[in-house]
Amino acid sequence: MTRLALLGGEPLLTPAERPKWPNITEEDIGAVTALLRRGEITYNGSEGEVQALENGYRERLGAAHALAVNSGTSALHSAFFGLDLRPGDEVIAPAYTFLATAMPVFTCNGVPVLADVDPDTGILDPDGLAAHLTPRTKAVVVTHLMGFPADMERITAFAREHGLAVVEDCSQAHGAECSGRPVGRHGDVAAFSLQAKKQVTAGEGGVLVTDDRRIYERAVMLGHCIDRGEEDVTSDEYGAYGRTGFGLNYRIHPVGAALARGALARLDTVLTGRERNYGRLGALLDDIPGITPPVRQRHVDRVAHYVSYQPLYVAEELGGLPVDVFTAAVRAEGVPLTRPTSPPLHREAAFRSPSWHPGTYHPGDNTYRVYRGDEFPGVDAYIARALRLPTYSDERPDLMDAWAEGIRKVVTHAEELRDRHAAGALAA
Repeated sequence: MTRLALLGGEPLLTPAERPKWPNITEEDIGAVTALLRRGEITYNGSEGEVQALENGYRERLGAAHALAVNSGTSALHSAFFGLDLRPGDEVIAPAYTFLATAMPVFTCNGVPVLADVDPDTGILDPDGLAAHLTPRTKAVVVTHLMGFPADMERITAFAREHGLAVVEDCSQAHGAECSGRPVGRHGDVAAFSLQAKKQVTAGEGGVLVTDDRRIYERAVMLGHCIDRGEEDVTSDEYGAYGRTGFGLNYRIHPVGAALARGALARLDTVLTGRERNYGRLGALLDDIPGITPPVRQRHVDRVAHYVSYQPLYVAEELGGLPVDVFTAAVRAEGVPLTRPTSPPLHREAAFRSPSWHPGTYHPGDNTYRVYRGDEFPGVDAYIARALRLPTYSDERPDLMDAWAEGIRKVVTHAEELRDRHAAGALAA
């Protein structure tokens, strides 16, 4: 092949246009315009576009209850509140996830206890859960990372054995399936984010789903009141408190609900396009040393590729070529390859500083966990190898083929790159 662009040659590819997302359609614009013309810009109960969105999630997932809220974080907060956590209750959470998976536990007076992930997937490792059990453990929360489902059969079996609740963070995995069921239908309660990058988007929004009436009523009380509270909080335990709730306002905006309803109707089309693109790319990467497609474990029935497709780097197949040198060389060829940038939770100040705590506990309380930042080898192994490529929803076989050729060109020149790097002619 021709000389590498990183070493002065011509790039193999002209960088493609960025993926168009979110995909706002004329139907979406029409639905929003109709709301504005009717002056329908807020609801007090489950009605109109909010009711339609909630019905859509109930019907798609076969869930008894769905509650639309103003963000995925609010959905997770509502889920943890729904579990009725008490001061000092512990929730096992993956160390590698978005902060909203764990941080709302603090606001419920609980304690997130971080656990390691599978080094091949970055997803909570069922084999490591037992090490974190204490008499205070109340629940496990799991993230379906980048649209790849966790092994929910093993996680829920562990939870049932030990009397724990299971919260599914499905924020990155709308439409994913595992072990014969959609994500969101394996645990006790699930949260979906409708943020702008998600497969179903409201711009900002979220949805909680559960079959558990008590969890649902508590979730309603946390973020709703008046009409919605009186409609849905009817049990002997909580019925008297539905009107006031707990003073928060987690209602989703009707405009966001309308956008999400339209996106939910298109979800399968979006996922099919992504599956075809990255199925094709994965087959091509299988034949290229130094890089492998994301690991798809046996329990996974359907992947809902999120904002990034994350193959893994295999440095030993390229003689130990540093991942940053490989990434820079691939990018120079016009392939938009990057690496993850968000630190895992155990390296964030909230989990490393004994002098800070966002909840009700005081520094030094033995319920608060402080991490050094090197406790989780699975997290470190995954981050060291994970790569990122942008996700396209419209079918782009030409682009997938071009990316593979750009990567193959760099792999062909791996020895030259290693020599240049060893001689100090390339940055690490």
